[in-house]
Amino acid sequence: MRKTWSAAALAVALFASSAATAAITHVSGSGISYDPGIALEDARADAIGKCTAQGGGPIAEVYNHVTRANQWIASSVWSCEVADTP
Repeated sequence: MRKTWSAAALAVALFASSAATAAITHVSGSGISYDPGIALEDARADAIGKCTAQGGGPIAEVYNHVTRANQWIASSVWSCEVADTP
């Protein structure tokens, strides 16, 4: 019984410490090209670059959109986990 209690307390402590040191933010990127696939790829790379520039890591793409004007215009929004600054 004592080992179970210690393991549970350790798990809660690890969860609480990691929750206090990371934050979720959203970043957006954009891309323009004559090809819609390249425009979207550039938008994703732009958003991921903005995430890593903040010292974070991309989690998942939240939204993307591609529209046709004179060229293809794409946007991509990503959730990003960054470290909290004390």
